[in-house]
Order: sequence, then structure tokens, then C-alpha cells
Amino acid sequence: MTNLDFSPRQMRFDLSTSTVNAALAPLDFHHPVLAAELADALLHMHRSFGQAGGTAYNYRRAIVSLLRGLPESCPRTVGLGTPESDLVEALHEWELSLATAYPPESTLPNKRGRQIRRLIQIHEATGHAVNDSVLGWAQGGVLHHGGEETPLDEFTNAERLAIRDDCRNRIRALEARLVIGRRFLALGSDPRPEGWVRASDVLWAVRNLGRAPQASIYADVIKASADGVLQKLSEDFASDHATTPGGGHRVMRRLMSYLYPSDTDLVAFRTLLQLETGAAPEEWSRVTLGDIEPATDAIHVRLHKARAHRSRTVRFALTSAGRRNGWRAGDLLRRLQAATEHARDEATEIDAADADALFLTAHRTTTRHVAVRTETFSRRPFSSLLATISPAISRPYDARRLRKTVKSVRAAVLRSADVAAGDDHSVEVFQRHYAQSTTVHVLAGAAVNAAQQQVFTRLQRGPVFVNAPANAIDRDIDEVVSAAADAEMATTPTDRAMNVAHCASPYESPFSPAGRLCEHRPSMCFACPNAIVFTDHLPRLLAYREVLRGHEKEMPPAQFAVVYGQQVANIEQILDEFSPEHRDQASRDLDGLNERVHIPLSQRGVHL
Repeated sequence: MTNLDFSPRQMRFDLSTSTVNAALAPLDFHHPVLAAELADALLHMHRSFGQAGGTAYNYRRAIVSLLRGLPESCPRTVGLGTPESDLVEALHEWELSLATAYPPESTLPNKRGRQIRRLIQIHEATGHAVNDSVLGWAQGGVLHHGGEETPLDEFTNAERLAIRDDCRNRIRALEARLVIGRRFLALGSDPRPEGWVRASDVLWAVRNLGRAPQASIYADVIKASADGVLQKLSEDFASDHATTPGGGHRVMRRLMSYLYPSDTDLVAFRTLLQLETGAAPEEWSRVTLGDIEPATDAIHVRLHKARAHRSRTVRFALTSAGRRNGWRAGDLLRRLQAATEHARDEATEIDAADADALFLTAHRTTTRHVAVRTETFSRRPFSSLLATISPAISRPYDARRLRKTVKSVRAAVLRSADVAAGDDHSVEVFQRHYAQSTTVHVLAGAAVNAAQQQVFTRLQRGPVFVNAPANAIDRDIDEVVSAAADAEMATTPTDRAMNVAHCASPYESPFSPAGRLCEHRPSMCFACPNAIVFTDHLPRLLAYREVLRGHEKEMPPAQFAVVYGQQVANIEQILDEFSPEHRDQASRDLDGLNERVHIPLSQRGVHL
């Protein structure tokens, strides 16, 4: 008999805002054998596949959901490999019950079913025995559909400007308080020998005393406020009655705001950084000083997307090397580091593990001590910030909408999905997520209208096909064709790699504004009337078709049809213009082709 290990499985997940210690103890559940097997499968998958912490943590939640949802009639000793067990019926009943546990629009029933099925398949793939009926359930389809989820829309431009202005005002107010705080702090000293009778001494105590295991200074500060001592720091302390419910908390919070940024202040900084850069919330939340490299006229920052396992170094410009009041991304980083100076000095003094975190502040603990910590960026501060803006900001209050807003603005200004996607994800991701916004939908409608107008106003469709090699063209037939033939014969290997067809007018593309160099090569060449194709181009046509077939193997059919389907149809239409002899010979020689087609980075897939 196999000895079963029921010891707690230690799990540590790095989420976007914090690190979670989420040990799973099999004996805490009614079915410990099943709990141990699924937990081991999750740990193996997390280590082997390099999953992001948030993804693995969601798998753990699926395990807990299953273990708590299984009926007690299912034997306590049941496991995935137990022969002739009723586990598959219990799994089906649990999955069926998810429909009543969540609203109809929820995607969680579908997600939980897929997660448990994958864990069972991982358990079987690692050499463990799995009951045939259970394995059949795991390899079958998910019971519930994905649910109807309304994608997050972007903030309107008016809302974007209102959010930006409110955050700027908060930062200005913070910096004004910090200036006063530094002045009073320089004049202060230890108040314990002579009493808590000066505002500068009280502020000095907040900065230097009251840390665990020292005694809390909470009562002393509240008494000083009640005696009117703190009104010399600000008249606002007169309205904070420390003896009323919550009054003591308000006094300490106001006093600490002269030394440390609040969680809402840090959210304001992150919000402005998002609006300036278009980066995801989690990219900024986990930035450390080690990720920041100052330069003369810019600041370089390394950003990391945990779920995508993608890191990139981005250059953020400065308004001026000597100024400290600009609003560009580099300026905001400088101002943020200055605002967290006291918290960082204290964290360095005590050698705290998070001393190099960019978003650092101090807070009151449950024991009324003061402690330095990294901002966790819970949703509440961002919601409270947006709730104070007038006129009201549309819901939901989700920081991810800021990223979508920036992407939509870029698409509107630049009129290009390639450029709007940026360097932090692919065009396909842009089309699937960020293109689902009101702004981009309107632009897409305008683009459709423009395309229809081009069809109506241009009788010539698609490229010109000349069923002859360039060197056989009669120079007296057509001036444009003869010029294209001369250009084709003069091309270098680099020229041939850059062009799948000859372009008669690269600055008059129907897919770009007039006068702008066409930026849609090679994806739109075979739908463009400016293109001229000779039989010399056949090897490049075949090579580019193979590139598109590589995309087809990597992408879901529906996505491939949207992104590349029309290109494939256009190429096949051109290939049909070649004689059967040319096509047969080219197909036989395809493996030996020396032709290479240069594909822009934004159009490349994993196979390139």
C-alpha cells in the first residue's frame, strides 16, 4: 500500500499587488487524498510551466471550491486513482452546482471546470494512476459556457482629463504638505523630556518614535491635538476632535500626511504614470529602485508583466534636467522618489526587505504603532479617488480602463493598430482586448466607410499582374510597367526581401493618408492597385504564403480568419493568375528556395 503524504503543501504566489502565502493542508478537508493529489499537481504545474502567481492562485481557489463542494457521501479516502469509485459522479454534481453559485454572466463556472480538468490531466501525465472514468471526464468538454462578460470600455476623453487634473492637484497638495513637514521636522526634537507642547516636536516624534517594540505614541499625539498644539502646523487640526469616534485616527492620518504619502496619493502617482505611458497597473505596482536607471535627459525603467512573462525597458523623457515640477513620466518618477524620501530612509535604517520599492509609505498598525510598508494598491483607494471627482466618472472604477484609454487615444491619433499596440503586446492582443472600446469601434466604422468609398471610386482593384518576367517586358508597351520592370531587374537581394511585389507609388497608398509612406507592407500588397506582380515574384509569393500558414498553426481559426484570412485569399487569387507550369515547378522547388521575405516585428509570430 502506498504511504500517503498529508503534510501541508507550501504555496507562495507573487500577485500583482502582494505576495500570498497560501499553504494547503489536505487534512483540513473531508477528502484529504484528493486534496493532496490536486495540490501536488498544482505545484508541479506552477514550477514546470512558469505560471504567473495570479494564475496559480486561481487554480488553488478552484481546488478549494471542489473540495468544499463535493458531497460527503463521496468516500473520505477517494482519490483520482481509486478504481470503481463514484468520484466522476461527484465531479459532475459539483460542476453542475456551479451554475447556481454564480450569476449567469459569470465566467467562473467555465473556468473552474477547465482548471480541475487540467490538474487531473497533469496528475496523470506525471505518472500517477487515474481512474478511467475520471480521466474521461477530464478529457471531455466543459459543462458550462464561458458566460457573457461585458468588456471594460475606456474612459471618455473628458473623464481622462478630469482624472488627470484631480491626480495632479493631489500631488501638488502632497508636495506642499511635505515642504511644511520638512521645515517643522528640522526644528523639532524629542518631546519626552520637556513635554508634547510644540508641533515640531510632535512631528519629530511621529518620524522617530512609536515603532515596535517601542511604546506607541498614539495617546501622546491625541492629547497634544486636544490641547491645540497641532494647530500651529495646520488650522485643519482644529476640526479634528480626537475624542469623537474615529477622531484619533483622523488626527494621526493628517499628521502623517506631512511626512508620508497616503495610499490615495500613491494611487494618484500610479494613475498619472499609467496615463503617460499606457503601461498596465501591475507593471508599475511592482517597480523597484533597481529597475530604474537615470540618464541625462531621460529615465529608463524596466517593466515586467507577470502573466505574460514579458519584461521590457522603457525610456521616459524628462521636462528638464534641473526642473522638479514637470508632468512627464520621468518627472513623475523623480517627484515620487522625493515624496517617499522619509519612508525610504526609515526602511533603509531598519534594513527592511522592501526598502527599494518605488511605492513606499508608512501606516498605523493594529497595535497603534507606525510601520513602513509597500503600497498594496487595493481597489478601494482608486475607487475613492474617482468617487470624489465631479462631474461623476463612469463605472466601473477599474485601473485597467486607464490602459485601454491610452491605447484608444493612440489608435485615434496615429490611425494605426500596429503603433497603438506598442511594444508590450502583439497586434492580435490589441485587436482582441483594446480594440473593444467605443473610440476604436467608431474609428473602425470610419475605416469601413472609407474602404467602401475607395471601392466605389476606384475601378481598378488589386495589383496588376504581368504574366512575364521583368527582363522580357517591351519598353514601349506601358511607361509604368516598363519602369517597374527596370526597377525589378535592378533590385538587390535586400530589396527583394523587403518587397513581395513592386510598388508603383509607395506614397499614394489607399490604406494610408496621402503623402505618407505606406506602412502596411507586406500585409496589404495583394489588395493594393499600386502593386505590380511579375512572374519573378512567384518565389516570394510562395515564401510569404508559408509565413501566413505558420500563423495559421499558432492561432485559433476564428482569430486567423479575422487577422490574415483576407491576405491568404488575395495571395491565392494572384497565384491563380500564374500558368499551371509555373506553379507546378515552383511547388517542386519550394524547399530549395533562397527567397526570404522580411516581416515587420509587429506582424511576426512565434514561428518566425
